[in-house]
Amino acid sequence: MSPTAWTMTWRGATVGGMECGDRDGFPVLAFHGAPGCHVEGVAFADVPAAEVGIHLIAIDRPGMGMSELAPREQVVDFAETAAAIADRFHIDKFGVLGASAGGPYALATACQLPDRVSKAIAVSSVAPFDSKPATKGAGGVKPAAGLLILRRFPWLARPVSARLSKVVRTDRGLEAMIKKMSPADRARIEKDGRLRNQLGENIRTAFDTGSRGVALDFQLLFARPWGFDPADIAVPVEIWHGDADGNVPVQDGRRLANTIPDSKYEEVPGAGHLLFVDHAHTILRSFCA
Repeated sequence: MSPTAWTMTWRGATVGGMECGDRDGFPVLAFHGAPGCHVEGVAFADVPAAEVGIHLIAIDRPGMGMSELAPREQVVDFAETAAAIADRFHIDKFGVLGASAGGPYALATACQLPDRVSKAIAVSSVAPFDSKPATKGAGGVKPAAGLLILRRFPWLARPVSARLSKVVRTDRGLEAMIKKMSPADRARIEKDGRLRNQLGENIRTAFDTGSRGVALDFQLLFARPWGFDPADIAVPVEIWHGDADGNVPVQDGRRLANTIPDSKYEEVPGAGHLLFVDHAHTILRSFCA
C-alpha cells in the first residue's frame, strides 16, 4: 500500500503526517529531525517497514510539513500530542522512533507514556545540553558551535531558520549544507543521487508553512530544558549512533546510553549521521524482537 497522508485537529490546530509500511503490522510513531518532516520517514522507512512488519506513522511537528504552528514550551509537551495521535489511530501500545533531533521527542514520549510505549529507539540523537556538549564531530565538523550560540541567544533561531528556508530551496544551498556534513555522509550522498534528492525534499517540505516552526523546534531542543530526565525512562530503549557522525557527535549517543537505565547501545563503526538509511531493516526489526 502506498504512503497515505493523515491529519487531525488537536487543541485547535491541524497535526498531520504520513503512514506507511505494513498497515497490519506493529505500530511505531516516527519523529523526524530538524529541520525535517514526514518525508524523512516515508523515504527511508516505507519499504523496510513493510518488509519487517511495521506500521510506521510519521508525524510532522507544529509548523513543519502538514502541521500548523502551535504553542509549545518544552520538548516534553509533545508527548501529549503523540498520545492523541495514537488515539486517532486506535492504538493502545506502540513503539517510538526518533532520528537526530527527533530522538528527544521519542524519548520524551517514552518517559511520559510508560504504559503505552513498548520500546523507544533513538538514532543519531542529540543528548540534553545540561552539560557541555562536544564541540567537534567526526571529520573536524563543528556541529555544536551554532547550537551553543542559540543557548545564549535563543532569539537568533528565528533569523537563522528564515535564512535556512531560503537557502535550501536552491541546489547550490543544498550542496552547501551537504559540504558541512562529515566525510562519511558526503561520500554516501555523492554516490546516491536519489538520496540527495530525498534529503532536499525532506528539508524543503519542512518549511512548507514557513520557518517559525523550525525556529521554535531549534529553541526547544537547544536553548531550553527538555522538561524530562532521560534517566527516568522506564521502558526498553535502544540507542544507535555512528562513530563518524559529524552532525551529532558520537559522545551524545554515549551520554544518552550512560544516562538511560538498562538501555542498549549500538555504535556503528564508519557510519555517519545518515546511519538509519543503511540500517533501517535492522533497526525496525528490533521493535518486533
